[in-house]
Amino acid sequence: MFFYIEMTAAVVFFIAMLTRSCFLKSTWQQLMTVALQVISVWCLVHLFLTHVYPEFLFAKNVISVCFSMVFILAGLKDRYESDVYLSHQPSAAAK
Repeated sequence: MFFYIEMTAAVVFFIAMLTRSCFLKSTWQQLMTVALQVISVWCLVHLFLTHVYPEFLFAKNVISVCFSMVFILAGLKDRYESDVYLSHQPSAAAK
């Protein structure tokens, strides 16, 4: 019973983190968003492999790193796009 509550909470946390974007946010908000996304992946993978597929526990960290890289790369892309977007906006001092 407790496993289902843990798994449901991990899935809800993971889905909530999927909907977050780093676009046009400050650096600390971008870092916190990516960190929470990575934590959500690690929690979900840990719970799933521990209780459902224990034969794959040896690869838990590798699997988590691979899935976490998706969020890290998406955060880097949003950071780059934010910088490009802001650099193409006319500044208030130029007006």
